[in-house]
Amino acid sequence: MTAEPGLAGQVRRLCALAGGGCDIERDSGVVRAAWRQAPVVLVGADLVVAVAAAGLPRRERVFVVSDGALDASCWNAALSLGARRVLTLPADQSALVEEARAADRPSNSRGRLVGVIGGCGGAGASTFAASLALSAPESDSTLLLDGDPLGGGLDLLLGAEGVPGLRWRDLASTSGALDPCAFAGALSHVAGIAVLAWGPGSRAAPTPAPALRAEAVDAVVDAASRAFSTIVVDLGRRLDAYVGQLADALDVTILVVPAEVRAVAAAACLLDAIGARLATPHLVVRECGGGLSARDVAASLGLEPIGQLREDGAVKAAGQRGELPVRRGRGAYAQACESIWANLPVPAMSQ
Repeated sequence: MTAEPGLAGQVRRLCALAGGGCDIERDSGVVRAAWRQAPVVLVGADLVVAVAAAGLPRRERVFVVSDGALDASCWNAALSLGARRVLTLPADQSALVEEARAADRPSNSRGRLVGVIGGCGGAGASTFAASLALSAPESDSTLLLDGDPLGGGLDLLLGAEGVPGLRWRDLASTSGALDPCAFAGALSHVAGIAVLAWGPGSRAAPTPAPALRAEAVDAVVDAASRAFSTIVVDLGRRLDAYVGQLADALDVTILVVPAEVRAVAAAACLLDAIGARLATPHLVVRECGGGLSARDVAASLGLEPIGQLREDGAVKAAGQRGELPVRRGRGAYAQACESIWANLPVPAMSQ
């Protein structure tokens, strides 16, 4: 990431010496999708302050590259990014070549983060997110992560409010790294998946969502992506600081929109407001007798549909009773979720 042609040329040459290529990006505001996926990120000294101010999630293997001495503001920005080191060219060119070579070596894989967000209130996004997690491929280790502090709690939806395990409340003040294995083992587990909800609470008196430190959200995302191959995030529609952090960490986003006029209008407003924060958005249309087809909804929003959900009274009733909304392979709703997994172009495990 640099806008300096001379620095970009040096980096391209060194990456070529390492036997690989390098994508050069000049705009720090449009790199959110690539930020998490790239094996190595090199940030030029000319953009390091802007990148640090962009609010990107913490990640490993970030290096600042400079062809001269850094001033105090650049050093502070490098520290805030969590950069592993500053590479000064040409003195550190051999180190840059080695890091570029290391990009192709196998390392600990990270799980894919799939976000679900409703295009409007009452879209059924939480039920769909829970159903999607319950229908994930059996070969996956799956976490359902509650990313909506105002949603009432996914543990209530699943009837798991009494199941012991970590909640966001227990992690609110976390400031250091979490051990992935210990984190996974301490979570609530329901029907073969792990769940991190906002609770604890009860149906009679849900407790307010705790205030989270930014470091806690980073630590949870890091541990989750190391411990699980698939993480489904039920994302709130109001991107405050914490929900925004979760959105920035996603690999792909599914927008759930009922097939009715006001829902489509609301979804369009949502995309206008926060669409730039939603990684690789895909559309799931929920049939609701609103008179619109999935094609109508897709055309209005400019998104390609990857699945349709039919109204299923049994699914809705199960949620009201605190029962699992779906069971793997049983019923049209579960089969629709399995089909969506098959159609979802989620990137391969990021490194």
